[in-house]
Amino acid sequence: MSEPGQTLSDRTLTTEQKRELLQRVLQSPVFLRCSALRAFLNYVTENAIAGNLDLIKEQSIGSAALGRGVGYDPTSDNIVRVRAQELRQKLEKHFDTVGAHEPVVISVPRGTYIPEFRVRSVDAPLTTGSPTIDPAAGKVKGAGMAKFETLGSVAPEMAAGHKLSHYLPWLLTGVLAGALVLSLLYNNSGVRPSAKGAGTQQAVRDFWGPLFAEPNRDVLAISADSGFALWQNLSNQDLNLADYLARKDLQLSPPNPFMRELAARRLTSPADVVVTARISGLSQAFGGHLVSEYARNVNLQQFRRANAVVIGSRRSNPWAELFEAKLNFVLLRDGKTGASVFRNRSPQPGEAHVYGDSDVLASLGTEQHEVDSYALIAVVRGLADNGRVVLLEGLNMEGTQAAGETVTDPTRLADILRQLGHQSGTPVSPFEALLKLTSVPGGYTESKAIAFRYLKN
Repeated sequence: MSEPGQTLSDRTLTTEQKRELLQRVLQSPVFLRCSALRAFLNYVTENAIAGNLDLIKEQSIGSAALGRGVGYDPTSDNIVRVRAQELRQKLEKHFDTVGAHEPVVISVPRGTYIPEFRVRSVDAPLTTGSPTIDPAAGKVKGAGMAKFETLGSVAPEMAAGHKLSHYLPWLLTGVLAGALVLSLLYNNSGVRPSAKGAGTQQAVRDFWGPLFAEPNRDVLAISADSGFALWQNLSNQDLNLADYLARKDLQLSPPNPFMRELAARRLTSPADVVVTARISGLSQAFGGHLVSEYARNVNLQQFRRANAVVIGSRRSNPWAELFEAKLNFVLLRDGKTGASVFRNRSPQPGEAHVYGDSDVLASLGTEQHEVDSYALIAVVRGLADNGRVVLLEGLNMEGTQAAGETVTDPTRLADILRQLGHQSGTPVSPFEALLKLTSVPGGYTESKAIAFRYLKN
């Protein structure tokens, strides 16, 4: 077996190449609506790269990647074994279809959860480019199967002083690099305005055109700080934007090393990666300039200079708080259960005052069974009515993904605008739409809009 990071043809497979391949797999259409499997694969692979093989165990995977509690007992809940089998099947499917061009594949051998890299052939080049897709066939052109040869575990040498924080899961640079690499894939999968009929083309232009219309104005795609939301859940606190900017999550008294480590991590969810990739494809189609940012790296001045897409709820992306005064549907935290709900400030006939199930939308709900969930799509004026901001908020990760996929899918977006009463051929006026969806293990079923509001300029 070759040394970690080496192919059998003595070419170096760098850590960055491993991460680039991982991100391409995570953004594959095969994994598109399998958030639990993406989290599983991301967790085990990043820990293997970092040399944290002691964390790649059934109990750790269940707790850290699949949302089970700290006291999760694998002997009474086989979720990790079930997901591992599904993951192996999805990996095989990916590398047989969309990833058939890849000279190196990722596998999770039976009997272990530690991922391995395998090369198809000794002489295959280690490229990092996007595949060439045949939209009609849904497969890679010119793809062929090759004999696998073992490359060995993805884990590098466990040098002294290596810590998980050096190679954090969902590290933003790797996440967004993968998202941008995959933008071409989405362009060939119907995200471009030209990929649909005239009505749906126009819907995409009406919604996204105003964001990308100004050549000297960037568009920020701001991914959520998922670790910040997890920190609040574990500490039973509800922090705001001011707390976030002051890094109050690093100031627990008395100090807690585990919570401080969590606060220091840079985590974002697979849903944010999917949504960012799709927006990147749209940006290219419109000739815009997309700047992908992590919530922790953003400052207030950027909102005054750029249009923005804020991905995630205020608990994971506190920048959403800047625009809540403009909204009717506002995400709040249930003080008794800690679950997130949408409050309807001014209910219309037939509408509820609160949307969300406080009992089952806590951290474990979507991994245990199907539950109703909700998401919000909003277009608002920027700060001081300067520019435009799109908000994509969900009560859970599946909700955020549903909101993001709705506004980047031409057919679904056209349907939303039709229900809103939008006049085709004109820029979309500020509005908000509340979506209802069913969260299922690993994803969600088709969502539908259940309430609308036009917003005051």
